[in-house]
Amino acid sequence: MFYKLFLSTILIFSTLHLQAKEYEDVCVKEKKELPKDALLIDVRTPEEFKSSRAKGSINIPYELDVNGERVVNKDFIDKINLLTDDDYEKDIIVICRIGERSIKAAEILSDEGYEKIINIKKGYVNGWRKAGLASEKR
Repeated sequence: MFYKLFLSTILIFSTLHLQAKEYEDVCVKEKKELPKDALLIDVRTPEEFKSSRAKGSINIPYELDVNGERVVNKDFIDKINLLTDDDYEKDIIVICRIGERSIKAAEILSDEGYEKIINIKKGYVNGWRKAGLASEKR
């Protein structure tokens, strides 16, 4: 009995750790060719987005500032679904300031069933801008 329980536990944990991520991490310095018709989603807060952003990006915050704390934006997936018209094969590029929130957003999109997700490694500041890709300010 103990042996079966032990093996079951190992199987569950190994399955959780072996699941492949369902998005692609892209270093724009190495691969500047991004899908032309992709949605470029900036998941930073509206305040961060207003200061400077990747040209052509759309702001859908992954987190929002509420009473001085950052909380997950409960409307994030709904807004993506509206933009994609529920096309789960639509190319989606996610970007944030340094690459942490965009990973979380990519994981949520993958869990939702989106199949073509690209996360910009190092985010807007250390990835996009340093690669010399087009930016814009308000």
